[in-house]
Amino acid sequence: MRRTLLCTLCMLMCMALSACTAAPAASPDPASIGSSSQSLTGTCTPDPDETDTLPDVSRDIPAYQPDVETPLSYEYDGAVLTANGLRHYSLQGYSIVYDPNLFTRQGWENGDAYLISEGNYLSVNRLNGMDAVTLRQGLILQEEIPDLGQQVQVGSGTYTAHTLVVSPQDGIYRQFWILELGPNSSLLVEQSYVMEDPNATQYQAIQKAMLDTLTLE
Repeated sequence: MRRTLLCTLCMLMCMALSACTAAPAASPDPASIGSSSQSLTGTCTPDPDETDTLPDVSRDIPAYQPDVETPLSYEYDGAVLTANGLRHYSLQGYSIVYDPNLFTRQGWENGDAYLISEGNYLSVNRLNGMDAVTLRQGLILQEEIPDLGQQVQVGSGTYTAHTLVVSPQDGIYRQFWILELGPNSSLLVEQSYVMEDPNATQYQAIQKAMLDTLTLE
């Protein structure tokens, strides 16, 4: 994987702070992203003189709701398949249906990752203190995306999102969807799959089906 979730999230969170320096840390092995939710959380330390000007990132945390059994249907190889899915209600203010028999869910302070194997995952992150335009511009620079992407409709509520496709690196396809939750809050969805994986077509179909179930709570 060209960039780990840790690297991307650290960069985006630091952009939200006007004077922020990333604490030095070794890049984790990509295979370890599912081993510890703590390894997915970056550390940014603002300059003490700038703390009074940091954006207000306070928000209401939704009440805990247990996962609910929900079928997940997707098209694959000319047929419609249905998995025994779970709708996960995240503390980040969204819910999504995933197949627990295929995906391992890992949660951390600002998001969740639904992991199949190295390079194959769907992640959802909430970035408070960052509007959708700033997030999009940061991703274009960080990932060296050659175009500005386009607006699309995603999720069960047909939400407006801005999508960006990363030029494939090391045989990995990655795509982002950015949803604006408010003036200073965005939701970032990332799809990633290994193109040469023998199950790549199926993984892509399931990930897109998951995205169709995304609901803002």
